[in-house]
Amino acid sequence: MLPTIGIWELNLKTGLLEWDFVTKSIYEIKDNYFPDLDSAINFYAVPKYRERITTLTQNLITTGDSFVERFEILTPKGNTKWVESSAQADFENGECVLIYGTFQDITTHQTLLETVQLNEEKFQKAFEFAPIGMALVSTAGNWIKVNEQLCKITGYSEEELMGLTFQDLTHPNDLDKDLALVNQMLSKEIDNYEMQKRYFHKKGYIVWVHLTVSLVWNNEGEPLYFISQLNDITERKKASEELQREQQRLFQTIEGTNIGTWEWHIQENVIIYNERWAGIVGYTLEELKPISKQIWNDLVHPDDLEMSNIALEKCFSRQTEYYECEYRMKHKNGDWVWVNDKGKVIDWSFDGKPILMLGTHADITHRKNSEQELKNTLDLVSEQNKRLINFTHITSHNLRSHIGNFQMLLNLLLEETDELKKKELTEFLLTIANDLQETIHYLNEVLQIQTNLNQQVKKINLFNEIEKILVSISGLIIESSAIIHTDVPLNTYINYSPEYIESVLLNLLTNAIKYRHPDRNPVIYIRTQDSEKYIILQIEDNGIGIDLNLHGQKLFGMYKTFHTNKDARGLGLFIIKNQIEAMGGKIEVESEVDKGTTFKVYIKNQ
Repeated sequence: MLPTIGIWELNLKTGLLEWDFVTKSIYEIKDNYFPDLDSAINFYAVPKYRERITTLTQNLITTGDSFVERFEILTPKGNTKWVESSAQADFENGECVLIYGTFQDITTHQTLLETVQLNEEKFQKAFEFAPIGMALVSTAGNWIKVNEQLCKITGYSEEELMGLTFQDLTHPNDLDKDLALVNQMLSKEIDNYEMQKRYFHKKGYIVWVHLTVSLVWNNEGEPLYFISQLNDITERKKASEELQREQQRLFQTIEGTNIGTWEWHIQENVIIYNERWAGIVGYTLEELKPISKQIWNDLVHPDDLEMSNIALEKCFSRQTEYYECEYRMKHKNGDWVWVNDKGKVIDWSFDGKPILMLGTHADITHRKNSEQELKNTLDLVSEQNKRLINFTHITSHNLRSHIGNFQMLLNLLLEETDELKKKELTEFLLTIANDLQETIHYLNEVLQIQTNLNQQVKKINLFNEIEKILVSISGLIIESSAIIHTDVPLNTYINYSPEYIESVLLNLLTNAIKYRHPDRNPVIYIRTQDSEKYIILQIEDNGIGIDLNLHGQKLFGMYKTFHTNKDARGLGLFIIKNQIEAMGGKIEVESEVDKGTTFKVYIKNQ
């Protein structure tokens, strides 16, 4: 079972220290326990750990240096535990305002390590000075002990490996096979296994190893740890793979299948291309005559020339054996075509200058487009993950607040004997229940924003939509003597959810009037401007403004209000931000107190 990780947060402005339920369960304290900094430090059983955590925390607040360290704590139940604590900090205007991190129970792992250390002397020398990589690995995949050779193979220090699992280093294409063999050992189907697999070196490149694994059991028949032996076979693999690549290149050149070839007589600056080389960029060889390196220079994208020349120079100076570069070339039809260019000098002069170079050209446009599509998809997934994390934080914070109030009032109700006070407490409970129901309603609304967008999106005339909203709030405009200036082209169309654009316009326009300056009539400008990716809808007012230094980071949060308006509920900006982001856009704000506010809504330009 993987270790459980809790989360903690200390607001240095308010002095409020918060632990989530996982952290409290590790400390073995009740959910209604609210720690402060002094009591939290007193959980560290040994003085040196109390001093160490205090020093690290003070250094974090002063310098922003994050930390991850292991400590021993003593719970109120008298249990000693080993924990791993991490922390990092947020700063505003050079001042630390928030520190937060994780709290992980590593008692089992530490106990296992201590058990292993008891028998360490028996194999210490053989383990440490073995010519191959050796490691003890827990059944959860954590490194318990590694030798120097394994550190050399992977590029990580012993301390760094302790924070990783073997799964973290294993190439994804080899992981399933490795885990399947591990499970066979745990189920006693096999006693050991060996395989060739790939690890990721710390520097990012792949290391091939021949892996042999056995499993140690205790007297009760329970698995303790794996013993792994690793032989580095990277060079052997490289030699084999290089031979295969050479054979493949030769085959492709001979067959001429969809590959352009070139032969460069460097001293004479004469280049011989085949028809396929010219065909990749839409020409015939006849159209490209007279053929020289200048033809190539004219076709290559200007931004890619330097990269290719650097790769050529490395090859000519024998820093690399082969020349290889991916760059863009101008097709006859005006498009840019991606090519993979490979070459090798096969003849050198007596004074070490290149004479003859052979190479190939391959059209990789489709692959590059696929890579871009994949990147776009990953960016989208990353953005969705950020939204999920944000939504989880909002849900946890808001629901926990209501639940905490429920618990407190229920405890008071159980202890209260006065019927009048019981009735009063019951009314408070009903109020909190209504608030909780409302919170769930709005959180559910945020979830709804992310679904069924394809059914909602329509082609909308933005000018007409603005006019419709202005008509619907005409009473508010008249009552406030507001002046509205609309500078939006009549033919501005967007692909958007009608419900969302109505919500965005209604919220921003009514806010511009609602938060008007008491000393002047509201004047509102509605404009649009086009960029490459977006139509930017801009709503500018001359109202009371917002102090962005004070409220900027929480401006779009749930239940966040920044003025004393009695109708403010802190939901409008929260909802429309989610709606805008769900449509692939974003919202920005510029504001100055007593001068006014400008909201910019970025609508994808499709």
